[in-house]
Parts: sequence; C-alpha cells; structure tokens
Amino acid sequence: MTSLPAINALVDVVLMDGEAYQSRVEDVSGKRLTVAAPFGVSSADVPKLGASMELAWVAGDRRQAVDVKLVELGREQPPRWLLEAVGSIRLQTRRNYVRGGGGERVEVTMGGTTYSGRVIDLSEGGVRCRMLEDRFDRDDRVEVRVSLEEQVITLNGSVLFVRRDPEHATYDVIITYETSELIGRAIRGYVLRREMEERRRNRESVANAG
Repeated sequence: MTSLPAINALVDVVLMDGEAYQSRVEDVSGKRLTVAAPFGVSSADVPKLGASMELAWVAGDRRQAVDVKLVELGREQPPRWLLEAVGSIRLQTRRNYVRGGGGERVEVTMGGTTYSGRVIDLSEGGVRCRMLEDRFDRDDRVEVRVSLEEQVITLNGSVLFVRRDPEHATYDVIITYETSELIGRAIRGYVLRREMEERRRNRESVANAG
C-alpha cells in the first residue's frame, strides 16, 4: 500500500518549470505535509499560494510521486512550506527523460527542404513525430523546430527510426538530439505543465460526472 512520505524523509519538490529541489518532510497530517523550504529556490521563484507542483520520493527501491498544491508559506526560521496532496500517489517510471506533450506543430529540415508534421511525444532527448511524407532514413542529420506554447525550439539531431502507419497513411519518425540545460529545462517544464493540466482535467471530469 502506498502512503505519503514519513517525517524526516528526503523528497524532491518539482516546480512548474520542471526544476526539482531537495527538501525534507517536517510534519505530516492527513493529506498535508510540512516540508523545509526547498534548497536552492530563490525568493523570486517561490510559487504563489495555491500553485501546483509535484512531490517525489523513494520508498524501498521505487520512486513515487504525488501532485501537491502550496497551502501556506511559513514565516518561521528556517522557513517551511505547507503542501496538500491532490490526487493519488503514483509510481514514477525511471526513464532517461520524462516524455509527454503531443499535437504540437513540428518542422523537420533536411537538405534545405522543410517537412511539416505533428508531435506524438517529446522529451529532452528526442521527439517522436508523425509526418505525411516518407523522406527520412535512419541516421539522417536533420534540424527540428518544435512550437511549445509561445516558444519555438530549434535543435540539430539525427533520425533513429522510421515506421510506416498504413492505417493513417503516415510515417512515425523518431529523432534524437542533445539539449543545452536551458533548452532541456524549457522542455521539462512544458511536459510537466501539460501532464499536470491533463490530470487536473481528468479530476474535474470525474468530479463533474459524479
């Protein structure tokens, strides 16, 4: 049976920009946890009350996570944050990168020609996209442009895999790339926001159905 981390457990507080900060549980009461103000968060980056974030920790040999919201910022020294768990505790799979998103516009350029498609999912390490044309082979060097909300990210990468989808007469193309810390953070934050928004919609749908 899964449960929230105990007092003195080490945890990661993941803010909406995708950055994870280390902390420790100071108190637990029902669905509310008091944690030490996460180490390394600047005063300018402290979220507002009610902000959504993620709490992650290791139990046994498994990494678990739960969505939380910020209820209160303590004024004592050292400062503490009061968080309230929303939703269920889930097992976090240990992938190299967190994948998510889907539906975003993508442009892949090779040899001076640009082809348009849609993202199936993406991460800091690569993107899987759906293209209408069969123009790519394994190890082709390409330039990828992905639109993430108001930001357009451009990356140089190589084609890892191409698979034809006969049902839709399209081609799934997986492209891998390396990102700078700045671009990696932007992708992490975007994927996390999309994931949180999707879970919020699911909770509201269940609540409205009831």
